[in-house]
Amino acid sequence: MHDLLVEAPALPARTTAVDILVAAFANDPAVRAIYPDEHEYRRHFPGFLTAFGGRAFEVGTADCDPERGAAALWYPPGLEPDGEAVVEHLAATVSPDRFHMLMAGFEIQAGLHPTEPHWYLPWIGVRPEATGCGIGGALLRRGLERADAADLPVYLEATSRRNAALYARNGFEIVGIVEAPGYPEILAMWRPARTAGRG
Repeated sequence: MHDLLVEAPALPARTTAVDILVAAFANDPAVRAIYPDEHEYRRHFPGFLTAFGGRAFEVGTADCDPERGAAALWYPPGLEPDGEAVVEHLAATVSPDRFHMLMAGFEIQAGLHPTEPHWYLPWIGVRPEATGCGIGGALLRRGLERADAADLPVYLEATSRRNAALYARNGFEIVGIVEAPGYPEILAMWRPARTAGRG
């Protein structure tokens, strides 16, 4: 398995992780539904990403492999995205019509989120030039090992069927689908708890 840097990042490491994820999601259908314009995406997505996943930096559960261009933001049990910051950021960076459409989709997405203790993976990605090399899968398994060590399940939202296939190979199952007018398809996925070493 690739060696991965796990840290409670100082500013440069945080910036590197965000830069990696911005590059990774540049063609993602769900993210580009929020910011379809390239200039808007580059300007505003880093703030959205930080609002939705930035607490991982605060608690030291951001995994970053700068050399290979991969990053993942994990939330341990009891930690959730800063919903108020997410809404404020979107209200300030998208049109009112798109904002209301997004809120309808987010409401469905939030309703699918499990309430029992679990690890949550809001963001994982690799730079486009690093895709297909197994780096993303290695990074995912690093986080899954952490959940397995605590015998806890894992939840995530796949933003494409292609991504869902990767997660399925790692034990995830689709447990819900977000479908709303003008909102991208989001696949809610769940991996039951596994005792470390049990497989």
